[in-house]
Amino acid sequence: MMKLTECQCAKVSYLEDDELIKDTALRIKKKHPQITESDVTYLPRLKAAFEYANTIPLKEENTRRNFLLLETFYPDFYQNPEVDKWLRTPNGYSADQRLEDYKHVMINRERRRL
Repeated sequence: MMKLTECQCAKVSYLEDDELIKDTALRIKKKHPQITESDVTYLPRLKAAFEYANTIPLKEENTRRNFLLLETFYPDFYQNPEVDKWLRTPNGYSADQRLEDYKHVMINRERRRL
């Protein structure tokens, strides 16, 4: 069995995260062709959001992708103090569930044009 050093493990994790961000960006742009933001600004914005998501921490890959989807349509949404508090405050639900709840609130607000 091959053993990796801590530095090597960190590099593998970084590469996996980077691939997840790029793949998610590609999927979002394919599904929503109205997104025309250049990758020069779009990918670093998603990277910053992903780094924040890791501090919550979000565990499920699908939830991390949803976080990036929210960032796409609501830039810097997580920097709002109320959103940050909601995502970080343990209330009996996981951070993944709190994000899913927030996503549904935002979807419903869009549908009602609030």
